[in-house]
Amino acid sequence: MKNLLIDRDLTSLLNNPKLQAILAIVPVTLFILGLLSYFGIFFSMFSTIDAQLGHMGNSKSLLSALLGNLIIFIFLVLMSFFTGVISFVYFVVHAVKNPNLIKSDDRLFWIIAIIFGNGLGIFVYWFSQIKRKDPRPIIDLYTDEI
Repeated sequence: MKNLLIDRDLTSLLNNPKLQAILAIVPVTLFILGLLSYFGIFFSMFSTIDAQLGHMGNSKSLLSALLGNLIIFIFLVLMSFFTGVISFVYFVVHAVKNPNLIKSDDRLFWIIAIIFGNGLGIFVYWFSQIKRKDPRPIIDLYTDEI
């Protein structure tokens, strides 16, 4: 009985449109924010060096300028990694069990797109195979069709 409850929860998670949107958008957004933070590290480093050379008014230490942005960068990269792994597993399982892909023989294409396209492939799969489909695919973990 306990395994049945867990499986039902997993089935409802695979069919949850809000979770699908979050898992498709958040890893890509965190990656872009991580890149912006990475460029922010260099901007703060060069502006601090420039201020220490006397070209600007206030100067703060180079270490404090780097550490503040580095902590943000490391946090964003780690969050992007963990949400990306969760999203990757979620959408590979979704593509394998998607009944629309079983009927049209596109399953292998989408699994390869998710694996090699990673964040972008996941986003394109979500947008084209889940978001734009009028009747959203209903995933059933109990079927033997693979």
